[in-house]
Amino acid sequence: MYTVYIADDEGKVISGLINRVHWDALDASVIGYAKDGSEAAERIAELNPDIVITDILMPGQTGLQLMDRLKETCDAVFIIFSAYSEFEYAREALQMDAVDYLIKPANISEIEATIKKAIEKFRSKKLSRFQNEEESLLQDFLNGNMQAAQDRIFRQYESFFIIQLKLNDSRNTDSIIACIRTWLVMDGKLFLIQSGARLTLLIAQRNALSAGNARKKVIGSLKTLQATCENNFYWGLGCIVDAPENLPTSLLAAEEMLEYCAFSLSQLDNDPAPEPSPSAPIDLREAESLLLLADAPSQAYAVLAKVKETIQLQNNSANDMKAQIVDFAYRLRTQFESAYENIDDSSLDWNRRVISPLLAASNLDLMCDILQDFIAFLYEYASSCTGSHKQRHHVARIRQYILEHLASSINLNDLAREINRNPSYISYIFKQETGQNLFDYITQERIRHAKYLLKNTDLRILDIARACGYEDQSYFSQVFRKHTGATAGEFRKGI
Repeated sequence: MYTVYIADDEGKVISGLINRVHWDALDASVIGYAKDGSEAAERIAELNPDIVITDILMPGQTGLQLMDRLKETCDAVFIIFSAYSEFEYAREALQMDAVDYLIKPANISEIEATIKKAIEKFRSKKLSRFQNEEESLLQDFLNGNMQAAQDRIFRQYESFFIIQLKLNDSRNTDSIIACIRTWLVMDGKLFLIQSGARLTLLIAQRNALSAGNARKKVIGSLKTLQATCENNFYWGLGCIVDAPENLPTSLLAAEEMLEYCAFSLSQLDNDPAPEPSPSAPIDLREAESLLLLADAPSQAYAVLAKVKETIQLQNNSANDMKAQIVDFAYRLRTQFESAYENIDDSSLDWNRRVISPLLAASNLDLMCDILQDFIAFLYEYASSCTGSHKQRHHVARIRQYILEHLASSINLNDLAREINRNPSYISYIFKQETGQNLFDYITQERIRHAKYLLKNTDLRILDIARACGYEDQSYFSQVFRKHTGATAGEFRKGI
């Protein structure tokens, strides 16, 4: 629906426009009005309507001054509706690209026809900013108008994720944008929106199973572009979501990572800041998972010692190390919260407990001590969350999914999508709640199902193996014997 703002010093004109124009038929609505030009300018800047209907002479400022003031900051198109028919007014208004200059009084059909022209002009103006209509709808979506994009773009896709990219210089971005638009993203599409120095990449996949590989491919392309282009940039990666209504979650994660990278580097010493990097070395990424998958704090501390050693071996500057540690702490918290509910800020006291001490630390030893205290807090917090209703619900859904898909290949990505959590921590959640390794449980249920089929059906052993997720009968036989002490044939005969 298109939004309209009215600026006119006559109350009866405002009332007539609001009550007599058939707004629903025009797919438009009035979102505000003012009798003063200065007030109108402030409210239009705040509300950002699509169409402005304005008088010429008003208190505060004229309609022409209003147009001139807003033309650089507002996307709206303007209709002049005035009792003054002087040619100079009309000529100036049309030179300033007004849709039309209506003379009062005008009949409703004439007004509605002009509003239709304004809608077409607004759409044309908006589309000129984008590669195509899809990206225009996407911008509406990111601004909160979700329905149109869902209906016209996203209904054909099963998974989505967003990447936010910040350019160091917004004046020379054409080559970067042109390069990104050439990328292929497997069974899906990449949408790109530019807003100043920031690019928003939305990757949609028709097959949810390909989302993880698509994300790896796009990240690889970004790293290659980052290494070769002169206009340096950094970026934040959002999580994969399975429905368009969940895209704000991915957008928020991408924006938060992007802004936090800039924030952490801005807090460093006055030395020239290193170019921010969106991804730490792979062993640090693995360490994030290992820290939370460890069974005890002592194991986590051993992993942290390896993190410290890795950073030392890189032989970076103090600022580089500090940036790595701060980003590592931030990602660790983010990953932890993907397995649990968000940590209560008053309990964590994030800035005082973690960030401020890290930024003030004078060496790597002190930074690692702070991280160790943070990890100890996470374990304590995890202990308090054990057995929570939410976690039990997640585990119940995991079990149900496994039982319904015993004949299929089951991996962490499948389970992560089922409960909308990070794949790295599905097994951690499961083990904490049940005391059992996740993949041991999957095997246990497959063998249990195989035993049932062997006793209660005449299916061939090959068919039973496939019904339990084993395409290779020989491998199935090995697993079955290991867990039952008998071959499948012996078990069926009761030997």
